[in-house]
Amino acid sequence: MVTAASMCLLLLTGCVPGQSIDSLAKQPEAALTYPGSTDVRINHDRGRVQFGLDGGDVAITGICGKTTHQQREVIAFYSHALAANGWTQTRDNPGVNTEAGLLAHAVQWDKTKLHLTYFIKVWTEGETTKYDTQLQSLL
Repeated sequence: MVTAASMCLLLLTGCVPGQSIDSLAKQPEAALTYPGSTDVRINHDRGRVQFGLDGGDVAITGICGKTTHQQREVIAFYSHALAANGWTQTRDNPGVNTEAGLLAHAVQWDKTKLHLTYFIKVWTEGETTKYDTQLQSLL
């Protein structure tokens, strides 16, 4: 049974749900990069602590990069690499938009035993294929 004191403590302390950015960065998939990519950058979002019932946002880590290969080749690489390490594809959406309004292909995998999700969005700008990955905790 939850006491009034423990409920107050929970409401006042708040916490970032899921794993920390440092814990996520140690996962092998955090740095999974399409071979031959250029302009590769690491993206981290430490999450947001929200006091009260909201609990905040989860930490996210990932990379973004560019290649001259086709979107389907990038997605096939990630699909193979993740499936080989126990990830299960849970979503495949070829009709999402980037922030700039370009058509992109998004795919998500889950690793439920570790409570992780992995997301990739791939799109083309001119002759360049760009991609953005995100690894985050499901909790």
